[in-house]
Amino acid sequence: MPNSSPTKLLDSSGLYWLGVDLGKRVDYSVIAVVAKKTDQVKLVYYKRWPLETPYSSVIGSIRVIIDKLKQVQKVLVDQTGVGEYIVEDMQKGGIPNVEGITLTLPVKQEILGHLKQLMQTRLFTYPFDVNLTSELNVERFELTKTGQVQFSHPEGTHDDILWAVALAVYATRAGASGSMIPVKRSDSR
Repeated sequence: MPNSSPTKLLDSSGLYWLGVDLGKRVDYSVIAVVAKKTDQVKLVYYKRWPLETPYSSVIGSIRVIIDKLKQVQKVLVDQTGVGEYIVEDMQKGGIPNVEGITLTLPVKQEILGHLKQLMQTRLFTYPFDVNLTSELNVERFELTKTGQVQFSHPEGTHDDILWAVALAVYATRAGASGSMIPVKRSDSR
């Protein structure tokens, strides 16, 4: 699945959501595409670029995917670092349904919590992929003094595919208005 041609893998008749994790020197840029039918979400494609890939190449690939699929409901982009500029560039460039999200600790907890919930209830599936499986298994979490969960990965590993996939899955939660639907939290205190 990784680095395959999206035009060969994707069916232009479904509904799709994209998650984008941007990187350049230390982290990779990754685009993930998920399809949703009823409540079932499935990873159908992802691409991870080599380090130092220009953002224009990533934006160009997003445009190709959107042109092919025609039914992209949302493109959710991590705008934590340089992403805000890239999101604005995509919006000005005519890429539809682009939304930036800043990954603060509570937002990261919300996004990965949603992915975990869908995986546990078998509402999110993905074809076996060694890179994604590895990133899912090595991601660490630690409870901070403020009670928030902080995520990290061991030195020498990456979590860029994980975040792109998690963003794409999270984007599927959007209601008809395009606004995010809040996750109900259980209060176990």
